Amino acid sequence: MFKNNVALDSVRVVLVEPEYQLNVGMAARALKNFGCRELALVRPRARIGFTAKIFAKHAEDVLARARVFTSLSEAVLGCGVVVGTTSATTRFASTLNNCISVRELAKKIRGRGRVALVFGSEGTGLGEEDIRACDLIATIPSAAEQPVLNLSHAVAVVLYELYSSQAKEKIFFETAAAHKFRRLEHLFAEALAAANRLPRGRRVYDERKVAAAFRRVLERSELADVEAQALLAGFSRISFACKR
Repeated sequence: MFKNNVALDSVRVVLVEPEYQLNVGMAARALKNFGCRELALVRPRARIGFTAKIFAKHAEDVLARARVFTSLSEAVLGCGVVVGTTSATTRFASTLNNCISVRELAKKIRGRGRVALVFGSEGTGLGEEDIRACDLIATIPSAAEQPVLNLSHAVAVVLYELYSSQAKEKIFFETAAAHKFRRLEHLFAEALAAANRLPRGRRVYDERKVAAAFRRVLERSELADVEAQALLAGFSRISFACKR
């Protein structure tokens, strides 16, 4: 029904100078969790060995396809947009006029082709030169007393945000057609008017205001077709009973 915001198979995750096999393996697993296939390593300090494969857990194929580069510029070649990640927003305050929350990332990179997500090493993160080479900088909001996430955790969080931007647009039930919304509005107004004509009970003096409130609630909802049918049956019965 909807076009996905970001195709995860067009995302390349780039780890700059990763230090620990554990994090490389867990990052590979995160890639596979969210349908991402490309892992690039820039001057890795950790080799892809037994530990990396153990922590990759069913994502050994992602590790096997991982490519090693000597520079960030080589690693992001062919990408339409390069997104760096950092928690050091204070350190780079003068150069981070393109810094956004990861929650905003999907809409910023939509339609820009292949995407490179760049993560720095566990010890130092991305350096200023790498930050300047990025088109956008994304940061993960976190508590002030511990603002830095583990490398593999950061990879997982960013990929999750991109993945969930797709999931939000997937409708797992048939939504009600527009004409049923209009019919519900009509029946509600009709039932309210009929109830107001009854001799007992407190009268609603501003029927239009109440009907408008009901319409706005409908407009904000993602009403399933079966729910609309149930409400139509209910309001029809209420309206009929009030007219008797």
